[in-house]
Amino acid sequence: MEQIFPGVVRLTFGTPETDTPSRQIYVKPPRAEALAALPPAEFPFGAESIRFRTAARGCRLELPLTPAEDVYGLGLNLKRLRHTGKKRTLRVNSDPATDTGDSHAPCPVYFSTAGYGVLVDTARYASFYCGGNELLNAEAKQENDGKIRLTEAELYAAGARSSAPMVIDIPAARGVDLYLFAGPTLLDAVRRYVLYSGGGALPPEWGLGCHYRACGTFNEEQVLALARELREKHIPCDILGLEPGWHTHAYSCSFVWSKERFPEPEKLLQELQENHFRVNLWEHAFTHPEAPFHGELKPYSGDFKVWNGLVPDFTLGEARKAFGEYHAEQLTRRGVSSFKLDECDNSDFISTPWSFPECSEFPSGHDGETMHSMFGCLYMEVIDRACREAGIRTYGLVRCAHAFAAPQPFVLYSDLYDHAEFIRGVTTCGFSGLLWTPEFRHATSPEDYIWRLQAMVLSPAMLLNIWMMPNPPWRQLVRERNVENEFYPPEEQERLETLTREALELRMRFLPYLYAAFAAYHFEGTPPCRALAMDFPEDERLREVDYAWLAGERLLVVPFRAGMSELTMPLPPGVWCDFRTGERHSGEVTLKPELGELPILVRENSVIPLADPVEFVENGMQYQLTLRVYGSAPEPARLFADDGWSFDYEDAAVPAWGTVDADGTLSAGLGKRYSVKAVERL
Repeated sequence: MEQIFPGVVRLTFGTPETDTPSRQIYVKPPRAEALAALPPAEFPFGAESIRFRTAARGCRLELPLTPAEDVYGLGLNLKRLRHTGKKRTLRVNSDPATDTGDSHAPCPVYFSTAGYGVLVDTARYASFYCGGNELLNAEAKQENDGKIRLTEAELYAAGARSSAPMVIDIPAARGVDLYLFAGPTLLDAVRRYVLYSGGGALPPEWGLGCHYRACGTFNEEQVLALARELREKHIPCDILGLEPGWHTHAYSCSFVWSKERFPEPEKLLQELQENHFRVNLWEHAFTHPEAPFHGELKPYSGDFKVWNGLVPDFTLGEARKAFGEYHAEQLTRRGVSSFKLDECDNSDFISTPWSFPECSEFPSGHDGETMHSMFGCLYMEVIDRACREAGIRTYGLVRCAHAFAAPQPFVLYSDLYDHAEFIRGVTTCGFSGLLWTPEFRHATSPEDYIWRLQAMVLSPAMLLNIWMMPNPPWRQLVRERNVENEFYPPEEQERLETLTREALELRMRFLPYLYAAFAAYHFEGTPPCRALAMDFPEDERLREVDYAWLAGERLLVVPFRAGMSELTMPLPPGVWCDFRTGERHSGEVTLKPELGELPILVRENSVIPLADPVEFVENGMQYQLTLRVYGSAPEPARLFADDGWSFDYEDAAVPAWGTVDADGTLSAGLGKRYSVKAVERL
């Protein structure tokens, strides 16, 4: 047992494996000063209460849980927020069919409402029995209340609050390191984990703007035409994404521009840059024989191919060098600002499994199981370094992550598309230091489209993924008709275009607020988007609220979905004000928004800075702010004022924090980035 930092303890059991997350190249140094600044805390149980044993199948841990505790975390989960009483097998899979733990981003860290967290340092597909299975020799037993259980729901509910421990089954391993993160609160425990991981990602300001992904079949002329249309229609857009068609060969990838579709890529990149677009390129790591570095990479790849492409062993410096240097020389230094890292997870629940099997062997000694778990994080590290070599502070997309991923400037996404699950993903990711976007790709109706847009306004990324349609969605949402240029009547196109612009402009209005929330994530460990249970674990009414989240310090977001007309929900303690009207609520609230009015509640006595919406972010620009003031004793709002695009914030002795109060007074150092033009009191 070793105390690494105040409130962070490592315990070693047996003989741990060497290919674990904590030992990988992508792991960043902990933020020691920030960890030391957290309030002191004691763990609710001692090391002597943890049981460990090995068997032929691997090793097993038993950790205490009390009947009052609820369990969260374990990575991205689209099916459920609270895991109490459930079994979770943390298996990398892009197509989770049921509520079992399969995920794009399983992460072996869990947190308890008792105010602590536990990280299991393994890349194995470990199973977590979250209090649902009692041991024969357990000291405390759930007493039989004598009732006869008549339904399946009653039978299962009877054991959900038992005194069973947390049981963790780790196949193949003969030992493991545990990291314990003390509170005293649940939020403090999460902060300790994020800070121990190196602090959360701080994107460039342009990364928090609007991201539009063009149709996958577009050529150079069509991309430029789309860019011109977005600017002519004043649709906010900072990032223009290109899909697989930019390669000479995709599935697997050549990483070479198609001369047929993109004969002058450098000219294209220059013109887009001149029109204030950052370019994001789709790719995956599976490397086609046409790739210029294929021969160099081959000795440092796994023994299975995917789509006839090499699978790089990114744990090896030689593989990282071949892959990363090519990206730096041919892409990032020539004007590409970010990447979409697709298919770095796994899929074997569909008719044609496409990824490498768990029995794969890699030159480093990793097998396919451990490589699947960490492949996304290793891939992100290679691409982030390629961007850094070009002086680019990036913010991209990825489809797999694991432990210690918090500092990586990438947002998780999925090819799955249930809107309720997409909203739930925002609430579950925060417990594991991950970011998730409830992106828009297609919709069943205009109502569905608008609510999907609204759900992204205060999320980690505002992403319109229009890769399947050649025309913007406000012209036609039905893909088959969009492809055939069969559009809505002009008045309906205009209505949808206006609602689209308003949703994206609302995102841009919140940019200073969101940027400060991400700065708090980086420097203090507070997830920018998080479930209500994280801040208010003592309120049992909030423990399963997976349809709303806290954004930053002061806002509560309640996205609606198609078919919803009203919603009554419990509120956290205190008074919460309607963002638009200032109406005060406590205890619970019934929401009945109009289409296009995202329900947002503001903690009473808050100052919310809103920027004049812009169509794109310029490096170091000054934001014109209107302050919304709620309550009679408003607390100043925090703002972060680095230049918004460089890496200077990493080296600054004093972070560029400041405040703006209810009278519009900016603290010293903020004037270059922010100017207050008006104050509105609600």
